Amino acid sequence: MAGVSTITEIVELITQLEVLNPTPEPTKALPLLNGKWILAYTSFVGLYPLLSSGTLPLVKVQEISQTIDSENFTVQNCVVLSGLGSTTAITTNATFEIRSPKRVQIKFDEGIIGTPQLTDSIEIPETIEVLGQTIDLSPFKGLITSVEDTASHVAKTISSQPPLKFSISQTNVESWLLTTYLDEELRISRGDGGKVFVLFKEGSPLLSP
Repeated sequence: MAGVSTITEIVELITQLEVLNPTPEPTKALPLLNGKWILAYTSFVGLYPLLSSGTLPLVKVQEISQTIDSENFTVQNCVVLSGLGSTTAITTNATFEIRSPKRVQIKFDEGIIGTPQLTDSIEIPETIEVLGQTIDLSPFKGLITSVEDTASHVAKTISSQPPLKFSISQTNVESWLLTTYLDEELRISRGDGGKVFVLFKEGSPLLSP
């Protein structure tokens, strides 16, 4: 996890970039918003446990992303978890409405725990934060374990099983997002509660180590 001085520097850089925003009205430039964005940094402390290595036994966060479909006005937030040769994705699906040249209102419809490569070698946390949304997974841990036990007798895979869908609690069903910087490769967004998200467009050289 970044130290205080590093976080201060990051915040200063974000502020400087926002001043130079080449797209002052992002919601009127929907083709730029469209596509898959990979989370590179967030000030949202709820995501720190996911981004810090070693906090979830046998689990590594491979990717946190947000996919925007500007034609259908939908948003999908996704966390990909991996552990000992298996992976699974936890996603939330939402629709959005344009409320201002920079702001969209997001309404979450459902969550999905992907099962194609889920095996008994991966541990699903009881709660997970997906770009600002707190998702309670504890009601599904027993079901996941049951499916895993069945799968372990076959080929330790449950690709034939459908994804596990769950509803979003009413306390987390809506949020808003303000885009303060946008170009072809970089997006900076601010959410409710002062959360800041820095995301790179999938395929951007900025994602290269």
